[in-house]
Amino acid sequence: MHRISSLRLLCFAFLVIAALHASAVTSTRIPAFIKRSRAKYTPLLFFKVPMGQMPESDKMEKIIRALEKESNIRVQRLDIMRDRHAKKLYEKLIEGNLRSPFPLLYHRESLQRVYGLADVDLVRSWSKGRLLPEVDEKEVTVLPGEEGEGMEEEDMDLEELEMEMDRELTPVQRRGKEAMKRRMEEGRRKK
Repeated sequence: MHRISSLRLLCFAFLVIAALHASAVTSTRIPAFIKRSRAKYTPLLFFKVPMGQMPESDKMEKIIRALEKESNIRVQRLDIMRDRHAKKLYEKLIEGNLRSPFPLLYHRESLQRVYGLADVDLVRSWSKGRLLPEVDEKEVTVLPGEEGEGMEEEDMDLEELEMEMDRELTPVQRRGKEAMKRRMEEGRRKK
């Protein structure tokens, strides 16, 4: 009899220890300074420079902060002067765009871009992923350290620039471009 009760007591003690251990393992608290806060995904990117470097970037920062509070959204800020990966991504996004003022707002899901200083309504539409209206080209803001670059392009007119770009095309690309022009002209004639 004594043996059976000690066996029950031993099983009960084992179950209690196992339960305590399981609860201790699942509720282990990690100190706040060790935890890494994972950045949550947001489709909204804002390419900027440090405060005080460029007035357009500072004004756009204020617009975005107000919009974040108003609409309860989050915009990921990428500083291209402090983060080389952000600069590479920025350069990739503006690749092929001859006149791309700074700062840049980019929506990953709708692929919409807002170049330069924009008004609050345009930024609000951008944040919601709406189709943005085509805007006329604005004056170009040159980033610090890039003063000498791009001056040749401003001096050329569009026809010279197009001819220069045509010279760089491969024969297949040139035929494709000519076919696109023909289709566009046919489409205009049908209207």
